[in-house]
Amino acid sequence: MKRLDRYIAVTVMLGALAGLLVIVCLSFVFEFIDEADDIGQGGYDLSSAMLVVALSMVQRAYEAFPMATLIGALVSLGGLAARGELVAMRAVGLSVAQIARSVVFAGVGLALFAAAIGEWVAPQATRMAQAIQAEAQNSEIGLAAGGYWARDGNLVFRVERVVRSDWLADVRVYAMEDNRLTRIITAPQARHDGSAWVLSPAEITSLSMDGVDVVTEPSLRLGGDLEPATLEVVTVSPATLAGVELFRYIQYLRANTLDSARYELALWVKITTPLATLVMLLLTVPMVFASPRSTGVGQQIFLGVLIGLAFFLLNRFLGNAGLVYGLPPALSALAPTVLFLAIALVALKRVR
Repeated sequence: MKRLDRYIAVTVMLGALAGLLVIVCLSFVFEFIDEADDIGQGGYDLSSAMLVVALSMVQRAYEAFPMATLIGALVSLGGLAARGELVAMRAVGLSVAQIARSVVFAGVGLALFAAAIGEWVAPQATRMAQAIQAEAQNSEIGLAAGGYWARDGNLVFRVERVVRSDWLADVRVYAMEDNRLTRIITAPQARHDGSAWVLSPAEITSLSMDGVDVVTEPSLRLGGDLEPATLEVVTVSPATLAGVELFRYIQYLRANTLDSARYELALWVKITTPLATLVMLLLTVPMVFASPRSTGVGQQIFLGVLIGLAFFLLNRFLGNAGLVYGLPPALSALAPTVLFLAIALVALKRVR
């Protein structure tokens, strides 16, 4: 039985990885077509665009992992069923539960692989792609229109541009005391020296009951919780961040009484993606046994795509609805996975 377990697990893993490769290749083509519009801006040439798209595919692979494993495993198990191998396995005493156990064993390996990509590989690849594109186009890392606002205790930063995570341009700082504005500090640039932000030169406008006083200092140090790592977080989408980065930034937002819902949702999605991979694999077992052996590969793929799209759209819908209506991020992220897990377990019980 151990040999059969290994055979099923390896077949499922290879099929899932093959499905992932197909989806990534298709994503590469469509993303490169979209990226082609930016070729020619500055030094952004064809090779730079291809490298940027290739690096961005790591994040796409992570996002597509549940759907890819579903399609790939469905085709692999469907092939075993079409060749009569699953029937032979059951004839020698292997139950549906044991086959499902082998599939889950493969799913654990794939889930760990997906978690490793999402935590260590995808965030770094995304940053590299962003840096290459920004350098080739001779532009700074773009932020939302109107600049970036951040609160650091009694200080409120407004940053027009982020040249690097430790180098800010066109900075204005508002100092508050007892909910009253006391100072406005402006500087063309600010650099982090490892412990504080150094604004140079700094124009300090002090506001008091006696009037307004303006002085200029060659440099001014401002310290606090706002670190380069925090700015590095906000220059990319929450979905592309590592779990540790999301957790730290959530703590920073909470400490400054700022809204952290988007980042909490991204963290829970990060947690549930490996679990969703397991659930998608478990769902393939009743689907294969419920289908006749004459079912073709094309039909298996079509069915897998439909289910994968349903999961993807439900995941996105509940995530956005949760942000709009204030639902707990954990509920928004876990609900689709729990729903499909319940469907898989009910379907497994009905398989004979």
